[in-house]
Amino acid sequence: MLKAHYQLPVPTYARYACYPESVGRYAGDPRHSAVREAGVFPYYNLHLVCAGKGYLVHGGERIELRAGEGFLYPKHVRQEYGSSAEEPWDIRWAHFDMPLPLALMEEADAGEVRLLTYDDLERIAAVTDRMYALGEAFETRSEAEMSALLYALLAEVLPRSRPGGTGDALPREQRTAIRAAADAVRVRCEEPWTLDRMAAAAGYSAYHFHRLFREVIGQTPNRYLLACRIVRAKSLLASTRQPVKAIAEACGFAQVSYFIRSFRRAEGMTPAEYRDVFGLASLRENN
Repeated sequence: MLKAHYQLPVPTYARYACYPESVGRYAGDPRHSAVREAGVFPYYNLHLVCAGKGYLVHGGERIELRAGEGFLYPKHVRQEYGSSAEEPWDIRWAHFDMPLPLALMEEADAGEVRLLTYDDLERIAAVTDRMYALGEAFETRSEAEMSALLYALLAEVLPRSRPGGTGDALPREQRTAIRAAADAVRVRCEEPWTLDRMAAAAGYSAYHFHRLFREVIGQTPNRYLLACRIVRAKSLLASTRQPVKAIAEACGFAQVSYFIRSFRRAEGMTPAEYRDVFGLASLRENN
């Protein structure tokens, strides 16, 4: 059984975007639970399940939680949650305040619990472990890093959050498969990707893949592919002397005219103009 609780001093700088009041980790304790009535808890309450199982109660309904899921309570609302007795959870948590308004947190202030899902358990563990290390031997100079680590946690889990009482999230296995396919497309964006080929890489039909991709990545597969190619082109324009035509080919564009139109639409300038603005002075003579 593990119980780590780090209480942090009030930061010396009052305008961090977010800052934890306390952070901690409970693991292997089947008795871990909490019931707090409305109005008594003055902090946001973030809990992330890294192993085992647990639950929260919302609107009289018991919602089961497993690794890769969690919850965020806004301030002053009723809270009820706890570990599974059969498979006690490993829960990473932070109680925090938010001195500055964050667009990332707008939905979290709607007055009810947000249900969270995340894919990279190792990243969550690494970030929280670093927070615990800072909390165990806290120094004033650690404040900025502690604030940044908390923001990293929120940025990891809030984009896919949903209100309590809504339907189930996509299984983590599906999200992982879609993200792996997206990463393959990004790394090899110069290749002739089709929707069928992307779907096959993730193990789904084209129709099902298209729907899942939009839900997980936030845009269609073709738009994502184009964006990856534009990013690759920007890097080559700024750091190499390759002609625009060669860059278009290296990024998967069959026609340089289409590359220039797509680039201008995305960046508001032509590739040559982009190199003039962002490239090294020694590169501009080649335009």
